[in-house]
Amino acid sequence: MGSETTIKAEIFNLLRDYPNSLTFIKSLSEIGELLFFGGAIRDYYLHNEYRNMPRDFDIAVKLNFRNEELFENFVEKHTYRRNRFGGYKVKIENIEFDLWNLENTWAFKENKLSAAEENLAKSVFLSVDGIVYNFNQDTLYDDALKWSLENKQIKVVLKDNPQKELNLLRALVFKKKYNFELSSELKEEYRRSIDMYKDFYKKLHKLQFSHYKSEFLTRIDVREELESIY
Repeated sequence: MGSETTIKAEIFNLLRDYPNSLTFIKSLSEIGELLFFGGAIRDYYLHNEYRNMPRDFDIAVKLNFRNEELFENFVEKHTYRRNRFGGYKVKIENIEFDLWNLENTWAFKENKLSAAEENLAKSVFLSVDGIVYNFNQDTLYDDALKWSLENKQIKVVLKDNPQKELNLLRALVFKKKYNFELSSELKEEYRRSIDMYKDFYKKLHKLQFSHYKSEFLTRIDVREELESIY
Protein backbone atom coordinates (compact mmCIF):
# COMPACT_ATOMS: atom_id res chain seq x y z
CA MET A 1 0.00 0.00 0.00
CA GLY A 2 1.36 3.45 -0.83
CA SER A 3 2.39 5.69 2.08
CA GLU A 4 4.12 9.07 2.24
CA THR A 5 7.84 9.31 3.02
CA THR A 6 10.79 11.69 3.25
CA ILE A 7 12.97 9.61 0.92
CA LYS A 8 13.04 12.20 -1.88
CA ALA A 9 14.78 14.72 0.36
CA GLU A 10 17.29 12.04 1.37
CA ILE A 11 18.07 11.21 -2.25
CA PHE A 12 18.62 14.90 -2.98
CA ASN A 13 20.91 15.11 0.04
CA LEU A 14 22.80 11.96 -0.97
CA LEU A 15 23.46 13.34 -4.46
CA ARG A 16 24.24 16.92 -3.43
CA ASP A 17 27.93 16.44 -4.29
CA TYR A 18 27.04 14.79 -7.62
CA PRO A 19 25.36 17.58 -9.60
CA ASN A 20 25.26 15.71 -12.92
CA SER A 21 23.60 12.70 -11.30
CA LEU A 22 21.10 14.94 -9.53
CA THR A 23 20.28 16.73 -12.76
CA PHE A 24 19.87 13.35 -14.46
CA ILE A 25 17.31 12.23 -11.85
CA LYS A 26 15.40 15.51 -11.97
CA SER A 27 15.27 15.54 -15.78
CA LEU A 28 14.22 11.90 -15.94
CA SER A 29 11.41 12.57 -13.45
CA GLU A 30 9.99 15.14 -15.88
CA ILE A 31 9.66 12.42 -18.54
CA GLY A 32 7.96 9.82 -16.35
CA GLU A 33 7.34 8.77 -12.76
CA LEU A 34 10.44 7.22 -11.20
CA LEU A 35 9.87 4.00 -9.27
CA PHE A 36 12.99 3.26 -7.23
CA PHE A 37 13.32 -0.36 -6.13
CA GLY A 38 16.02 -2.76 -4.96
CA GLY A 39 18.87 -2.33 -2.51
CA ALA A 40 19.19 1.46 -2.67
CA ILE A 41 15.69 1.89 -1.25
CA ARG A 42 15.83 -1.14 1.08
CA ASP A 43 19.05 0.09 2.74
CA TYR A 44 17.54 3.49 3.50
CA TYR A 45 14.31 1.87 4.74
CA LEU A 46 16.18 -0.42 7.13
CA HIS A 47 18.46 2.24 8.62
CA ASN A 48 16.30 5.36 8.13
CA GLU A 49 19.36 6.99 6.58
CA TYR A 50 21.95 6.48 3.84
CA ARG A 51 25.16 5.33 5.52
CA ASN A 52 26.97 4.86 2.21
CA MET A 53 26.43 5.57 -1.47
CA PRO A 54 24.39 2.65 -2.87
CA ARG A 55 26.13 0.28 -5.27
CA ASP A 56 23.58 1.33 -7.90
CA PHE A 57 20.06 2.68 -8.26
CA ASP A 58 17.36 0.50 -9.84
CA ILE A 59 14.61 2.63 -11.38
CA ALA A 60 11.53 1.61 -13.35
CA VAL A 61 10.08 4.57 -15.24
CA LYS A 62 6.30 4.81 -15.51
CA LEU A 63 5.64 6.39 -18.90
CA ASN A 64 2.63 7.34 -20.91
CA PHE A 65 2.84 6.13 -24.49
CA ARG A 66 3.70 9.62 -25.78
CA ASN A 67 6.89 9.73 -23.71
CA GLU A 68 8.38 6.34 -24.53
CA GLU A 69 10.50 7.67 -27.40
CA LEU A 70 11.44 10.72 -25.32
CA PHE A 71 12.67 8.38 -22.57
CA GLU A 72 14.81 6.35 -24.97
CA ASN A 73 16.28 9.45 -26.59
CA PHE A 74 17.10 10.93 -23.19
CA VAL A 75 18.91 7.79 -22.01
CA GLU A 76 20.85 7.47 -25.24
CA LYS A 77 22.37 10.93 -24.73
CA HIS A 78 24.38 9.42 -21.88
CA THR A 79 26.98 6.69 -21.58
CA TYR A 80 24.96 3.49 -21.36
CA ARG A 81 24.69 -0.16 -22.28
CA ARG A 82 21.72 -2.48 -22.62
CA ASN A 83 21.33 -5.53 -20.42
CA ARG A 84 19.98 -8.90 -21.54
CA PHE A 85 16.51 -8.10 -20.18
CA GLY A 86 16.14 -4.89 -22.17
CA GLY A 87 17.00 -2.33 -19.50
CA TYR A 88 19.62 0.41 -19.60
CA LYS A 89 22.68 0.74 -17.41
CA VAL A 90 23.73 4.40 -17.27
CA LYS A 91 26.88 5.57 -15.50
CA ILE A 92 27.22 9.19 -14.33
CA GLU A 93 29.95 10.47 -12.00
CA ASN A 94 30.78 6.84 -11.25
CA ILE A 95 27.21 6.19 -10.06
CA GLU A 96 25.27 3.46 -11.86
CA PHE A 97 21.58 3.79 -12.69
CA ASP A 98 19.77 0.67 -13.93
CA LEU A 99 16.73 1.94 -15.83
CA TRP A 100 13.64 0.19 -17.13
CA ASN A 101 10.48 1.15 -18.90
CA LEU A 102 8.02 -0.12 -16.27
CA GLU A 103 5.98 -2.06 -18.81
CA ASN A 104 9.12 -3.83 -20.07
CA THR A 105 10.25 -5.22 -16.72
CA TRP A 106 10.34 -9.02 -16.89
CA ALA A 107 7.24 -9.98 -14.90
CA PHE A 108 5.04 -7.49 -16.76
CA LYS A 109 6.48 -8.25 -20.18
CA GLU A 110 5.89 -11.97 -19.58
CA ASN A 111 2.34 -11.29 -18.33
CA LYS A 112 3.03 -12.71 -14.88
CA LEU A 113 1.30 -9.63 -13.43
CA SER A 114 -0.49 -6.64 -14.90
CA ALA A 115 1.86 -3.70 -15.52
CA ALA A 116 1.07 -1.32 -12.65
CA GLU A 117 3.26 0.47 -10.15
CA GLU A 118 1.55 -1.20 -7.20
CA ASN A 119 2.48 -4.59 -8.69
CA LEU A 120 6.19 -3.85 -9.07
CA ALA A 121 6.89 -4.79 -5.44
CA LYS A 122 4.91 -7.99 -6.05
CA SER A 123 7.04 -8.97 -9.05
CA VAL A 124 10.16 -9.86 -7.04
CA PHE A 125 11.22 -13.36 -6.08
CA LEU A 126 12.30 -12.58 -2.50
CA SER A 127 10.23 -10.71 0.06
CA VAL A 128 13.29 -8.69 1.15
CA ASP A 129 13.21 -7.09 -2.32
CA GLY A 130 9.54 -6.15 -1.98
CA ILE A 131 9.87 -2.38 -1.68
CA VAL A 132 9.18 0.33 -4.30
CA TYR A 133 9.35 4.11 -3.95
CA ASN A 134 7.53 6.49 -6.30
CA PHE A 135 9.87 9.50 -6.44
CA ASN A 136 7.37 11.80 -8.13
CA GLN A 137 4.47 11.05 -5.79
CA ASP A 138 6.65 10.41 -2.70
CA THR A 139 4.83 7.17 -1.92
CA LEU A 140 6.19 3.85 -0.75
CA TYR A 141 5.05 0.25 -1.35
CA ASP A 142 6.64 -1.91 1.34
CA ASP A 143 4.26 -4.71 2.34
CA ALA A 144 6.56 -7.63 1.43
CA LEU A 145 9.68 -6.19 3.06
CA LYS A 146 7.69 -5.17 6.13
CA TRP A 147 6.47 -8.78 6.40
CA SER A 148 10.06 -10.04 6.37
CA LEU A 149 11.10 -7.59 9.08
CA GLU A 150 8.14 -8.44 11.29
CA ASN A 151 8.53 -12.21 10.85
CA LYS A 152 12.34 -12.35 10.60
CA GLN A 153 11.90 -14.54 7.56
CA ILE A 154 12.45 -14.48 3.80
CA LYS A 155 9.65 -15.86 1.67
CA VAL A 156 8.86 -16.22 -2.03
CA VAL A 157 6.72 -13.44 -3.49
CA LEU A 158 6.53 -14.33 -7.19
CA LYS A 159 7.77 -17.83 -7.91
CA ASP A 160 8.54 -17.27 -11.59
CA ASN A 161 11.86 -15.49 -12.06
CA PRO A 162 14.52 -15.49 -14.81
CA GLN A 163 17.35 -15.27 -12.25
CA LYS A 164 16.27 -17.84 -9.70
CA GLU A 165 19.78 -19.15 -8.94
CA LEU A 166 21.05 -15.64 -8.27
CA ASN A 167 18.10 -15.03 -5.96
CA LEU A 168 18.79 -18.26 -4.09
CA LEU A 169 22.34 -17.03 -3.51
CA ARG A 170 21.08 -13.60 -2.44
CA ALA A 171 18.65 -15.20 0.01
CA LEU A 172 21.57 -16.90 1.76
CA VAL A 173 23.44 -13.58 1.91
CA PHE A 174 20.39 -11.81 3.37
CA LYS A 175 19.82 -14.67 5.80
CA LYS A 176 23.29 -14.14 7.22
CA LYS A 177 23.22 -10.33 7.02
CA TYR A 178 19.85 -9.84 8.75
CA ASN A 179 19.70 -13.07 10.78
CA PHE A 180 16.51 -14.14 9.01
CA GLU A 181 15.10 -17.62 8.49
CA LEU A 182 13.99 -19.07 5.16
CA SER A 183 10.33 -19.92 4.59
CA SER A 184 9.32 -23.52 3.89
CA GLU A 185 8.38 -22.61 0.30
CA LEU A 186 11.78 -21.00 -0.26
CA LYS A 187 13.54 -24.06 1.17
CA GLU A 188 11.64 -26.18 -1.34
CA GLU A 189 13.09 -24.05 -4.15
CA TYR A 190 16.57 -24.92 -2.89
CA ARG A 191 15.73 -28.62 -2.76
CA ARG A 192 14.59 -28.57 -6.37
CA SER A 193 17.82 -26.93 -7.49
CA ILE A 194 19.96 -29.29 -5.39
CA ASP A 195 18.23 -32.23 -7.08
CA MET A 196 18.71 -30.63 -10.49
CA TYR A 197 22.37 -29.62 -10.29
CA LYS A 198 25.36 -31.60 -9.12
CA ASP A 199 27.32 -29.70 -6.45
CA PHE A 200 24.84 -26.85 -6.46
CA TYR A 201 26.73 -25.21 -3.60
CA LYS A 202 29.72 -24.70 -5.91
CA LYS A 203 27.48 -23.02 -8.46
CA LEU A 204 26.07 -20.60 -5.89
CA HIS A 205 29.47 -19.88 -4.38
CA LYS A 206 30.94 -19.00 -7.76
CA LEU A 207 27.95 -16.86 -8.71
CA GLN A 208 28.64 -14.30 -5.97
CA PHE A 209 31.92 -13.26 -7.63
CA SER A 210 30.21 -12.22 -10.86
CA HIS A 211 27.33 -10.52 -9.02
CA TYR A 212 28.92 -8.98 -5.94
CA LYS A 213 32.56 -8.97 -7.09
CA SER A 214 33.27 -10.26 -3.59
CA GLU A 215 32.90 -13.29 -1.34
CA PHE A 216 30.23 -12.97 1.32
CA LEU A 217 29.94 -16.71 1.88
CA THR A 218 32.74 -19.26 1.65
CA ARG A 219 32.20 -22.47 -0.24
CA ILE A 220 31.92 -24.27 3.10
CA ASP A 221 29.34 -21.73 4.29
CA VAL A 222 27.18 -22.34 1.21
CA ARG A 223 27.51 -26.11 1.44
CA GLU A 224 26.54 -26.15 5.12
CA GLU A 225 23.53 -23.92 4.45
CA LEU A 226 22.31 -26.19 1.66
CA GLU A 227 22.92 -29.32 3.74
CA SER A 228 20.83 -27.88 6.57
CA ILE A 229 18.02 -27.13 4.10
CA TYR A 230 18.13 -30.49 2.36
